Amino acid sequence: MFVIAVLSGLLALFAAWFLTRPVKGPAAADESRLALELTRDETLKQIREIESDRSDGRIDEAVAHDETARLKYALAQTLRALEGSARTSASTPSRLHRRGLVLVVLLIGLPVLAGSMDYWQNKPALLTFAALNSHGRLRGVHGFPPMVLSMVAKLKRHLVHHPRDTAGWLELARANVVLGNEKGAQDAYAHAYSLAPDDETVLANYAWLLYSLHPAQTTGLVATLFHRLYAQDPHQQDALWFLGLAAYNRHHFHKTLSYWARLEQELPPGSKARNGVATAVKKIRAILVAESKGARIVPTKPAHGLSAQ
Repeated sequence: MFVIAVLSGLLALFAAWFLTRPVKGPAAADESRLALELTRDETLKQIREIESDRSDGRIDEAVAHDETARLKYALAQTLRALEGSARTSASTPSRLHRRGLVLVVLLIGLPVLAGSMDYWQNKPALLTFAALNSHGRLRGVHGFPPMVLSMVAKLKRHLVHHPRDTAGWLELARANVVLGNEKGAQDAYAHAYSLAPDDETVLANYAWLLYSLHPAQTTGLVATLFHRLYAQDPHQQDALWFLGLAAYNRHHFHKTLSYWARLEQELPPGSKARNGVATAVKKIRAILVAESKGARIVPTKPAHGLSAQ
């Protein structure tokens, strides 16, 4: 839209200049021709007066000869100028015709060019809008306005030209999470992680997305990410919860207790999350007591999703 606005402004200025030039040109030419015709008539009048004075003997012959020669020379210059003015006037219609054609081409061509540029610039968003319109959902994805989709499309184009922009990939991933595009979010986080594998923000967001998509999966890439996150910050709450859960799934209850007891201390007193973790800690302690007495433990799946992310 910015490109169209700029080109439209330039086109309006150029058209105003272009249209006023032919108006001023012929007007100035007509004024010049009128002045030349007056000069011609005046010169002829003076020549006739000298001839009359010569016939009546009121002027010296030598003076009459010199003055007549001067006036005839001036008349010749005036007639030459009038002839050139006539040729210019004759060519004016053809020049105006050519200018009109150029102006028509500009008036049609520039808007078409600007519209084409804007279409290719916003093609991803436009295609999305068309799909939404076909389903009668012009309000956008999940209630978000179409402008959000346009912003995401522009961010994608930016990343095509700046593929090493970690912050850009992180922003795109978050936008896709908001829009409910899980595949797009995973791909964007993967790009950010490949560029900055030790960045705590990238690790935390990428790891939590993978965990939230598959809460029962506590091995593989998601485990690697949380282990790296824990190595960077042993107080990171998501990492403490996940590593405790992974240990729980392997029946390593002592490790689970270690992680979750520390997590309990990290959470605000009286908060719902802390109360939930405290309940889980009590359960683990009960399991450990039962184990110490030789009882067979069949652990149940603990609650998850205590993180605020």
